[in-house]
Amino acid sequence: MGKLIDLSIPVRHGDGRLGEEVSFTTPYTYENCNWQGSSFAMFCHYATHVDAPNHFIEGAKGIDQAPLNRLMGAAALLALDDHGRGAAITADTLEARGKHVRAGDIAILRTQWSDKEWGNAAFWREGPYLDLSGADWLVGRGIKAIVYDFAEEYAVRKPGFRGEECVVHHRILGEEIYNIEYVHNLGLITQKRLTIVALPLKLVGLDGAPARVIAVEGEPFAEPVELIG
Repeated sequence: MGKLIDLSIPVRHGDGRLGEEVSFTTPYTYENCNWQGSSFAMFCHYATHVDAPNHFIEGAKGIDQAPLNRLMGAAALLALDDHGRGAAITADTLEARGKHVRAGDIAILRTQWSDKEWGNAAFWREGPYLDLSGADWLVGRGIKAIVYDFAEEYAVRKPGFRGEECVVHHRILGEEIYNIEYVHNLGLITQKRLTIVALPLKLVGLDGAPARVIAVEGEPFAEPVELIG
């Protein structure tokens, strides 16, 4: 086991996006019963989370059906730190920088945009994005999941965007490739090949779920042969 790097963005009461606010409540307190028990409500696609195919593909699998062996295993880091404000990530760029990506990998697209702009409107409106050609390249390489530290879909920066405008999500999720969205701390990764573990909550039928996502440096481990439960 090598170095563990927590990639998960902290979630706080009052955070949120698209008009959906995170809410923490504590109905059981030390004052009223001498123990603490809390509840929370949040948008499934805020902060660090995993998209299920039914997020954009009607009738597809929900997040509770996500195979865990597609959300953990060997990963390849693609350094895109020079892709800042408004930059498109194209197939040509990924081809030039992704020679080490293998079929069955989790691809990590590192721009460090979240470390600069998370919590600001600029994160959503002005950041880099994945060009459709880049999505095609990732599909063609046979990867099983993608980690992003930016909002990869250009269309979401427009108020009132519609599903049919989100061509990258359709391309990726339509191939049952899982989006692991909105991480931070990718700049702490020092290896081109490593391990990713992304574990979403098992929310039955829903289109995504908050996840704890970690990077493990050291020798990448292979995906589990047998999945039980």
